[in-house]
Amino acid sequence: MLEYLFAYQLESCTLVCRSWRRLAQPMLFDLVTVNVAPSPPRLPRFIFFSVRAPRDFPSFILANPGRGLLFKHLKYTTLRDDAASLYAVLPYCSQLRSLILSCTLAPSFLQNVSLRQFPTLKKLELRDIPTLRAAVTCFQLISVELELEELSLTLDKTYTERSFNVPEKPPRLPAIRAFNLYNDNDSPFASFTLLLDYLFPVLQHLRRLVAHTIHFHSSDIVRLVTANETTIRYLDSSEILDISDLLPRLLNRGVLCEIILCLPVLPSALGRYVSDLGTMFLNLNLDNLSIRRISFVISSTYGLHDLGQHCDLWAQLAGVLSRAPYLKTVTLLLEVPSWEHSSMFVNLNDMKVHPAFDPLREIGRFQVFH
Repeated sequence: MLEYLFAYQLESCTLVCRSWRRLAQPMLFDLVTVNVAPSPPRLPRFIFFSVRAPRDFPSFILANPGRGLLFKHLKYTTLRDDAASLYAVLPYCSQLRSLILSCTLAPSFLQNVSLRQFPTLKKLELRDIPTLRAAVTCFQLISVELELEELSLTLDKTYTERSFNVPEKPPRLPAIRAFNLYNDNDSPFASFTLLLDYLFPVLQHLRRLVAHTIHFHSSDIVRLVTANETTIRYLDSSEILDISDLLPRLLNRGVLCEIILCLPVLPSALGRYVSDLGTMFLNLNLDNLSIRRISFVISSTYGLHDLGQHCDLWAQLAGVLSRAPYLKTVTLLLEVPSWEHSSMFVNLNDMKVHPAFDPLREIGRFQVFH
């Protein structure tokens, strides 16, 4: 029951009695992140954590050093002159599991704080990476003994890379199990090829891959997916996967459990893709599929007229998927338009009641979200 409560509710549970405190307190601090950033207005704290209200983190730890073991998550993305006060108390927080760093602040942090003192650290996230050189600098400061399992990278909108910034040796990291890449650089010349080449040796045993990029085709992402065909269990990519080769291979491996498929933006291309998806699933042995959840990302420009034209194609796909015995849910993810919503485009209510999806709706497998 406790695992379904919010942080402020769990805090109340810790005050009931000692038995409840022992149960609720670890769960409470699983939801608490130490932030190095401005706190809410009128509360001039920069190194704080919040349950009901922001509290100064260094002062709290110095007064309660034994409670440092409760903190599991640290986010350091804002430059502060008093960072030394953070460095001084982090040794008390030896049970950290996740660390979020701004790429520009990470070198100073990693030089002052040894990650070896956090044996339970499994997740590292680098944000706002401006260049390949900056990313490499961060990786070179990470201890080889660190047993990371998840790596997340967010590239800055102006991200650039040069071939002479690629070191000869790969990063000193263990085999990563989960990799997340976010790239908002919409320049036609934007590339993260060298970055993925550098990281490729540690990204060949992935169980989870999330790759959100502006562009709909990247040979680098295809290469990464292909290299992890036999291990990947969760895939979420902006890449429009090849239905004639890569996607059926992934599904036939019997390993993939959840996939989020990005559909083409142009209505005509989307119609062909949905048709090909229906044909592909017809040709697969549905009884042998390990897939449990499939989601389709639909562009905000998909119109009601287009939906009407593609009604039979959607119905065919829904009918095939309804016969997959182990499939639990099929989800439509509608992108939210950046402009005022027009009645010309499909919305949540249209998709929830459209008859094309009746085969899935009738067996409780269909859902729609923004």
